[in-house]
Order: sequence, then structure tokens, then C-alpha cells
Amino acid sequence: MIRFINSKTTRRTWLAAAGLLLMSFVPATAGDYASQISVYRRAHGLSVVTMDGKLNAVALRQAQAMAASGTVSHSVAGEFRTRVAGLRKSRAAENIAAGFLTFPETLKQWEDSAGHRENLLMVGAHKVGVASVANPKSAYRMFWAMVITD
Repeated sequence: MIRFINSKTTRRTWLAAAGLLLMSFVPATAGDYASQISVYRRAHGLSVVTMDGKLNAVALRQAQAMAASGTVSHSVAGEFRTRVAGLRKSRAAENIAAGFLTFPETLKQWEDSAGHRENLLMVGAHKVGVASVANPKSAYRMFWAMVITD
């Protein structure tokens, strides 16, 4: 006998899993990043996010600095607070990663990490910027940065 449980938690879990499954078959483009993050956020009852050019630029500078140095560090491009000060946002957070070649892999790692997940699920977030930079000479090969704000 098949039994369906009608609960928000079950529905959210199913939606998140379905979204991740679909994302794993399609290569991500910059515009898809916000959509993929939004699928995860909606599955947890939160608002969608949209891509923001200024946040993309902040994320790109961070990813470039990490790729150039071959290190994974929030401060390699300068302190985060300083890098986002000009945005005049009341809330801002950053996720970084390296070693994952695709965005779905990177997003999954962030979802599975408590601190990164907290940033993805920031209440009141509406804008996001995501960037990746390759460095084939590094053991990591690919460096990722995401900035999310209200």
C-alpha cells in the first residue's frame, strides 16, 4: 500500500530533492544560479532571490582572488564587511567553495554545511551574486563565491 503524507515538511523535502535532481542534469549558467538557490529557499518556505550585478561583481572579485592565490579564504580579497560596505545592505553573507566543478555540486555542499545553509536560508534575502573562476594549476581547479543580501 502506498501512503501519501500531506505535510509541508514532506512537500518541501520532495521539492528540494526534485529541484536538485533536475539541476544535476543541466549545466548551470549565471542566470540559473539564482533559480537553483531559489528552489532550495522555496522548499524551506522562504522568498526567491534574483541575480544582482553588483553582488556578482563582489563574488567575482572573491573567486578571482582565491583562484589567483590557490587558497580558500573569506579574507583573501579583503575583509567581507569592507567588500560589501558600499552596497548599503542591512544583511549580507558570503559562501565560498573550491574543488567542485559544477554549481549543483557546490550548492549541494553548501546545503549540507550548517553555516553555509544558514546563509542560503537568510530570512529576508532577495538578491544574490555568484561567480566561479578556474585555476587548472591548483589542486582545487575551480573556486566559487556567493554573496546574498536583503
